[in-house]
Amino acid sequence: MKKLAAKSWLGHSSSRRIVSMSVIPCIAVLVAVAAAGCSRATDHRLATKVTLTQPYPLNYAGDDESNRITVQYAVRQLAKQAKLGYDLDASQANAGEVCRKYITPEIEAIPLREALAKILTPEALTYDVRNGKIVLKKN
Repeated sequence: MKKLAAKSWLGHSSSRRIVSMSVIPCIAVLVAVAAAGCSRATDHRLATKVTLTQPYPLNYAGDDESNRITVQYAVRQLAKQAKLGYDLDASQANAGEVCRKYITPEIEAIPLREALAKILTPEALTYDVRNGKIVLKKN
């Protein structure tokens, strides 16, 4: 039985090293392109104009305080307008009790990134976007 030698695109018998050396740069390019696409999508969403004014949406059934909203629920409402999620567990782990602090923001038709700065800066918080979700963290 004859053994057939694999031919590389150069016409020579290929070795695993040649194949792996040509595949690795391709994978790196694909990862970079995917990351850039995700970054652009996130930038686009952070530029979405959002609004949050009184009366605020109620946080839970039985909530009767529409004149105030918690930091985390405000961020969640704004994120939803920009088609982003909000990671409650990670945010509370990073930022602690300040997530539950009541605030009274007045935000009308400004980019999400500006709205988040307006809400988070006075509370010494910032954020990351991870996997399409906003995650709060301490400054």
